[in-house]
Amino acid sequence: MARSPEICALVDAHWSTFASTLPPQTRVLDLGCGGGAVARALHAAEPWLQVTGIDVAEVPPSNQPGFELLSNVPMELLPFADGSFGAAVSQFGYEYGDQSSVAAEMARVLAPRAPFSLLIHHPEGPIVDDMRRHRRAIEGLCGLHVQSAFFSGRANDLAERLALLRRDCPHPVLDQAELGLQAHIRQNESDRLQVWRAVAEALAPELVMLDSLDLCRADAKGIGHIMLPLMREFEVAQPAVLLTRAGEPIAWAIRGTRR
Repeated sequence: MARSPEICALVDAHWSTFASTLPPQTRVLDLGCGGGAVARALHAAEPWLQVTGIDVAEVPPSNQPGFELLSNVPMELLPFADGSFGAAVSQFGYEYGDQSSVAAEMARVLAPRAPFSLLIHHPEGPIVDDMRRHRRAIEGLCGLHVQSAFFSGRANDLAERLALLRRDCPHPVLDQAELGLQAHIRQNESDRLQVWRAVAEALAPELVMLDSLDLCRADAKGIGHIMLPLMREFEVAQPAVLLTRAGEPIAWAIRGTRR
C-alpha cells in the first residue's frame, strides 16, 4: 500500500472522515495497529484524539503524544476495562483474529453508542494483488534455483536466475534481495551458507503473514460471515467498498455503533 500514493490518500481520507465524527478527547482503540498508520491518520485529522493501538506482534512503541502502541496484546483478550473506549478502528487487522471473540471483546471495552470502523481486505483489489506477487517472489527467492545459484559463487548465474524470477513475478523485494546476495556471493562457502540461513530466517515470518492473507481476505460471502458476530453486539450498516479512481476495490468498509 505504501507504494501507491493514491491508495494511501484514499485510506487516510477514510480515517479523517471517521475522526471528524468523534467528540474531543475520544479514546480510540486500534485493533491490529501494526506500526501505527491509522493512529497517525486519525491524529493528522484531529490531534485531540487519544489513540491506543494493540497488536499481537512486536510493534515499535510510539513517542508521539496522543497515541500509544502496545505489543503482544491479542485482540481476543484485551487488557482494558469495560466501556473504557469511545470508538474502535482497524485497518486490515480485525479479519486476522477469531472474529467472534474479537467482536465480543470490542463490544465489552466500548462505551454504549460508541462507533467503530473497520477496513477489511477485498480479494479483488490492488493491495491483495501486490501481496500475492510479494508471496510468489519470496517463495521463488527462497527456492532451490536461487539457492543453487548463490551457492555456486557465480554472480552472473545468480543475476540470471533472479532476472527470470523477476520476469515471472516482478516485485521490489527481489531488487533488494539481489543487492544483498550479490554483496556476499564472493565469500567462502561456509559464509555463504550462513548468509543464506539468515535470509531464510528473516523471510519466514513474512511468508506466514502473506499465507494468512489468503485465509483472511473476504469476498461477498465472506464479508457476510464477518458481519454476523458484529451484528450480535452492534448496530451495523451495510458494508461499503472503498474504491480507487479507476474503480478497483481497496477494502470493505464496515461501520457500526455499540448497542
